[in-house]
Amino acid sequence: GNGGGGGETCTAPAWDPARVYNGGDTVSYGGHNWRAKWWVTGDKPGTTGQWGVWEDLGAC
Repeated sequence: GNGGGGGETCTAPAWDPARVYNGGDTVSYGGHNWRAKWWVTGDKPGTTGQWGVWEDLGAC
């Protein structure tokens, strides 16, 4: 269960530029967790901007 602790840990798999991600998939990259908003492959988390495919879930 959820212990109610603060902060996420980098439990998501590391981002892989060769992999296809679907909306809702999470990855870790650059010390942050990221969630794909839609289908994506090859776009590096943190480079797509506020309206890009990767949602920054915060440091982990």
